Amino acid sequence: MNDSKVDEHVRKSGHLDVGQGHKLYYEDWGNPEAFPIIFLHGGPGSGFSDRHKLNFNPRKHRVIFFDQRGAGKSTPYASIEHNTTQDLVSDIEKLRKHFGIEKAHVCGRSWGSTLALAYAIAHPDRVKHMLIGGVYFGSRFENDFISSGYGRYTYPEAWERFIALVPEDYRSTGTAITQYYADKMRSSNAKVSKQYADEWTLWEVTTISNNYDQRRLETSVLEGDNVAIARLETHYFLHDCFMPDGYILDNVHKIKHIPCYVIHGRFDNCTPPVTAYKLSQAYGDKLTLQWVNAGHSASDTEVAVAGRAVANTFLV
Repeated sequence: MNDSKVDEHVRKSGHLDVGQGHKLYYEDWGNPEAFPIIFLHGGPGSGFSDRHKLNFNPRKHRVIFFDQRGAGKSTPYASIEHNTTQDLVSDIEKLRKHFGIEKAHVCGRSWGSTLALAYAIAHPDRVKHMLIGGVYFGSRFENDFISSGYGRYTYPEAWERFIALVPEDYRSTGTAITQYYADKMRSSNAKVSKQYADEWTLWEVTTISNNYDQRRLETSVLEGDNVAIARLETHYFLHDCFMPDGYILDNVHKIKHIPCYVIHGRFDNCTPPVTAYKLSQAYGDKLTLQWVNAGHSASDTEVAVAGRAVANTFLV
């Protein structure tokens, strides 16, 4: 978030104490008379930003944006203590109650889709509609897909840079690679920690967009602060996102009555399209799956256009 820029559509902002030492930064944005939307950012650990607001219309939408534990302006920054999927689901409930919201639309991409589905499974009576994209179940297969999947064949030069920091003995699986990176990020040497957080993030961002420009990515990523997203992602990936394998599909019967719209890039090298397809097959006729000729990034033109169009008709 850019502290120097004042968003005239933010009605209220602040921090909510959710316990266990965590305080979440939030913004209540848009039309106070509109049906509320709870927005769930990706990562885990990326935080929300002004670009996420571009999918919504401040005249017809009311959106609760917030930074999840350890992310963005929430405190403590980059903390993995008391930071699990169950904690985040509980936080959404606390935010809902804080704002006096009886029921809400829930919206999120990538990790935000995981959290949206997990929250709906835990509290199906509190969700009216879901709009999700870049669908991700948090499974070991998907986590290894990110750290050692097909992206290495599509972006071989970026893969060589990413894997060069990992000794041969730690390259057997995506999980082993993730563990090595995670250990280095937790180094007491700040330079080493930053190097591995930067390279982890650069590799992931490489796999996200089909509009690949290596020099532009290196400039934008390496100039930023990547500690929170890198630490939190490796923390969650190494714990299979704190959910049993198959948890979402095993519990989808609890939410099949909730209208759900899914937008997924056909050429997503980060979260494989098969996940969105499996969800649509299990969910039934209340789910609409729209394929777009794009990758994983919400900034890809086809994803952005579809997201804005659906938000303006579905989330009202």
